[in-house]
Amino acid sequence: MGVLSRLDDVRFGKTDWQMRLKARLWQRRRPTSTPSDEVKVLFAIPLVSRRRAESWDTVEANLADTLASFQRQTDPNWQVVICGQDTPTLPDDSRVRFVEAKISDKFYDKGDKRRRLVAEIAQGFRGDAYYMQYDADDILHPDFVAYVRTDNNGRGYVVDKGYFVSLSASGMAPLDRFNRHCGSSSAVYVDFRESRAHEALLVQHRSHIKIAEISALYGQPLEPVPFRAVLYMTGHGQNMVKRRGKLDERTEKFLRRQLAPEEAASVCATFGVPELAVSLTRPEE
Repeated sequence: MGVLSRLDDVRFGKTDWQMRLKARLWQRRRPTSTPSDEVKVLFAIPLVSRRRAESWDTVEANLADTLASFQRQTDPNWQVVICGQDTPTLPDDSRVRFVEAKISDKFYDKGDKRRRLVAEIAQGFRGDAYYMQYDADDILHPDFVAYVRTDNNGRGYVVDKGYFVSLSASGMAPLDRFNRHCGSSSAVYVDFRESRAHEALLVQHRSHIKIAEISALYGQPLEPVPFRAVLYMTGHGQNMVKRRGKLDERTEKFLRRQLAPEEAASVCATFGVPELAVSLTRPEE
């Protein structure tokens, strides 16, 4: 790490000692509370701008599939806030809301949208919830919300096992250490009933890879969800990892465990997307 990089870490409070100090101070100020029986699951989705998208129609179609997976939840106590420069086509559902990102659509604006989502929810939501930053193309297991709200541990949950799906390679594979690879992987408990203290925790979640580590540092260790809870969707042309030039290598690695067609079809049925199975047959050798 260069000198300038280290200075930036100090400037933005990202060094290890600064993070530990912030965590200790936050825990001292945080109100002690018990999770309520009315706890919600809040999804926060940053959406790419129309100008930056390779295909806006694909962006809208992927988002529609993601929102449909929320609407299939066996427990309806969820809400979602989407943030972007351009309003997408949305379902007629009071639980789905869009807020405009009044920022330039520079190449990497996801961090700006993430902060906008955190501020929007901290300011407007007056309850307790599990806050989950979610990508605009992944598919959620129908029992996820029910599990989180029933277990309701007051700390949060991490999806450490899921499935990798490549539409371009027509394959699905089980994916362990899921939260190291997919952004739709952590649901962190927040309580905005009396204060906005949890906003300070959420703004530290700059990278999905470190959410579990930071949450533990702040006294909220996340528990693993005991089933494969998310389909990590790739190969449709809109993934951030594709824009960074890493998708082909990742696809080849993950699909070494590719499921047989009948196994993939069973997973698709469980997630409520049986039509997806048609695309997930093994390429002919």
